[in-house]
Amino acid sequence: MRSWGAPAGSDQPFVGLRPFRYGDRKYFFGRNDELDVLELQVKQNRFVAIIGRAGCGKSSLIGAGLRPRLERVADHRWRWIEMRPGEAPIRELACGLAGLAGETGNLSEAWVDRFELVLTKSSFGFGEALALIPTLGESEGSLVLFVDQFEELFRFANLGSKASLDPATAAERRDEATKFVRLLLTATKSPRLPIHIIVSIRSEFIGDCARFHGLPEAVSRSQFLVPDMTRDQREDVIRRSVQLAGGQIDPGLVQCALNDTNDDPDQLPNLQRALMRYWERALHRGKPGRESPPALHN
Repeated sequence: MRSWGAPAGSDQPFVGLRPFRYGDRKYFFGRNDELDVLELQVKQNRFVAIIGRAGCGKSSLIGAGLRPRLERVADHRWRWIEMRPGEAPIRELACGLAGLAGETGNLSEAWVDRFELVLTKSSFGFGEALALIPTLGESEGSLVLFVDQFEELFRFANLGSKASLDPATAAERRDEATKFVRLLLTATKSPRLPIHIIVSIRSEFIGDCARFHGLPEAVSRSQFLVPDMTRDQREDVIRRSVQLAGGQIDPGLVQCALNDTNDDPDQLPNLQRALMRYWERALHRGKPGRESPPALHN
């Protein structure tokens, strides 16, 4: 059985319950219509909010769908930073920026420390940090910062949380969350800073944006609400994934999988999980020493 973190491939074309990542991009299907709209939206706007409920495919759409699309643009280079706020949003941003410096080990940690200091000191810290990276000045293009699971910032700031923090810690967290939002918004307003910021937010947290000055306006100006996949899109996911991996699938199983996920609020992760299991069973049914394509059926 393939490990949880291994990228999708001919040995296992389905990712199960985890989101699709950049390494899974060859096996990401069914979202071309949404990507047509989203690609244009990102190119035309400096700040784009991807909104949707948990499990609707926000992270997959950006990491395995949009990023490869932007990389295929022949006349424009797009550099990519991906992060989550976690328990130290500014530090996590500094780590993302350090990845652009191309260093490893102790040198990378030194860059992280340096960037964190710059980001903390000023709302213009994003641009100032980028100016410190020599390689960025040598090439034209744009930078994309993808802040996945942006709602982690609201939890970090203890917004609406029942967990009790001591007053000093709570104040420090709110201050850091405010600085983080200010860094992002200031960066998108600078005409000399070629950066586009994408944030993914679970829909039930959208009201928490109002706690941060300027964030509701930025989200309202350009947002993309991720829709459920249609039946045809889900069929495309099933058939093309199996075909690309060199397998076969019984038409009855396809229809059964589509029917079972028609009204499922977790249709995408559940579909991937079920198909992963069917693929593994098909591999186990194969006869040792005989090469035959995996055949998925009930």
